[in-house]
Amino acid sequence: MSILYKAIGRTQPGVAGGGQIKYYAGIKREREVTLREMVKEISSRSTVTTADAMAVIENFLELVPKFLRNGRSVNLGQLGSFRVNISSKGYDTPDEVGNYSIKRNKISFLPSAEMRENMGTVKYTKYTELSSTLLSNESDDV
Repeated sequence: MSILYKAIGRTQPGVAGGGQIKYYAGIKREREVTLREMVKEISSRSTVTTADAMAVIENFLELVPKFLRNGRSVNLGQLGSFRVNISSKGYDTPDEVGNYSIKRNKISFLPSAEMRENMGTVKYTKYTELSSTLLSNESDDV
């Protein structure tokens, strides 16, 4: 299997009229996998029912934000870890920094080394109508 990519034209930012168009490789996004599809796949690969798999994922979706709201990071081993980062206004002295300094928060996900290594072996195929048909037939075998 491989990831399809296509040439995407982009103009130069800040140049009147867009400037010269340059082409970059960009991923040809396929239809996303839904939660229901993921649950069915987990159920078909294990002894748990679809309802059991859904219950586990529902609990996961409730617990991750709970731990993040309490200032904890969530380490999921071979998958990676979630943590909260904040953006703040800068001040001249530590005493000036307070709750009002925080502009926003952002949840970050850092994939594990194993996940990054696994993605290092990805193959890429330039998108054509033929490659799209071949890959969609191949993905049904997963």
